[in-house]
Amino acid sequence: MVILENKKYQPIDKTNMRKNLKSAFIISLVTNLIFIVLIGYIGYSKRFSIILRFKNIFKKETVISNNQLKSMNNVSIPVFTEFCNNKSGKKFKILIIGNSLSYHKIVEEIGWNHISGMAATSIEKDYAHLLYKKIENKMPDRNICMRISNFAKFERNLPSFDDKSIDSLVNFQPDIIIFQLGENVAIEEQNVPLLFEQEYIELINRFKKKGNPLMICTTPFFPSLEKNKIIEKVALSTNIYMVDLSHLPLLESENYAKDEKKYLGDKSVWKVDGIGIHPGDIGMKNIANQLFITINASLFKSEIAKKQ
Repeated sequence: MVILENKKYQPIDKTNMRKNLKSAFIISLVTNLIFIVLIGYIGYSKRFSIILRFKNIFKKETVISNNQLKSMNNVSIPVFTEFCNNKSGKKFKILIIGNSLSYHKIVEEIGWNHISGMAATSIEKDYAHLLYKKIENKMPDRNICMRISNFAKFERNLPSFDDKSIDSLVNFQPDIIIFQLGENVAIEEQNVPLLFEQEYIELINRFKKKGNPLMICTTPFFPSLEKNKIIEKVALSTNIYMVDLSHLPLLESENYAKDEKKYLGDKSVWKVDGIGIHPGDIGMKNIANQLFITINASLFKSEIAKKQ
């Protein structure tokens, strides 16, 4: 037989219970506040990359094809075009070897109605002339001449390009040479990657036979990992500077003329898609800035050293 013992239950201490609940609530509140502050700090410090990733989720990626570019540069183009400020000081010479981004004539069939680097709204706003002004501001007393040569034929005819056509450019003996090439190279075709590398190295070395110019090559404005790797090899092989342009449209689509919201030109007159994927005024300004960073650090540093 089991005998149940009567137990006396002690009353609940409500005062202690309230204190314990209050302490637990305060600890929980402080912990949550610390967590929120920590998340906020991380979010603020990473805000630019978070915004960029968020924008990229909804942004339609621009894919560049050779078909879009075939309409460009199909017009008789002079070996070079030249611009000088005709000042009385010592001559300083700039040479840009590029493609349609550097210089394109009027071609009404495609809806391109003015001479400039495509797709700047005026010649004064293309990267070549913006860069010229930056250099001129650093050398206000110098007689500065700039030659621009469209080498799209080199990009499209690597095996058969006639290097005699560059004699006038080599004999110009520039102080700065910018090689803005690669956009029109059909890299997906067999043997073209190796051929591009070899011909590009040979082209650059041709200019090393006279003088000691500051030489810069750029990666294509139209992003291409394979082309970037080739141009890296070319820069290392020839011991010249390399300036990356391919990151510009990847970080901000307004570097493309077609995506520039406040573009001052008339996009409705364009008859081919290829124009819009070129840099507009924003893209041109950013290209000039990227190039000038290297020129400013390398060329004008040595100029200052000479005066000291």
